[in-house]
Amino acid sequence: MDCLWCNAPNVEESEKKDCYWIMPDGKRSIKILQIPAINCPECGIYVSDYMNQKVDEALSIHDLSEYPEKFTYDQLLLAPVKQLFNWK
Repeated sequence: MDCLWCNAPNVEESEKKDCYWIMPDGKRSIKILQIPAINCPECGIYVSDYMNQKVDEALSIHDLSEYPEKFTYDQLLLAPVKQLFNWK
């Protein structure tokens, strides 16, 4: 696989990266640990556009109100889904 930024060959998808993210409501920032990332020998370790989108979507649909300011990517995916409608 080639690097998405510089087209260098032989990049690896096995690295993990810790990143800060701003919640969709803009009221707080969080640190997400161990996000799947790409390791490029030229650019370094970065999170792909696809993974950025996955994190943004997960932050929008999961209820993180009980979560601390720092948690793993896997914990994000296991968080309860927001209840947008009160079904009875």
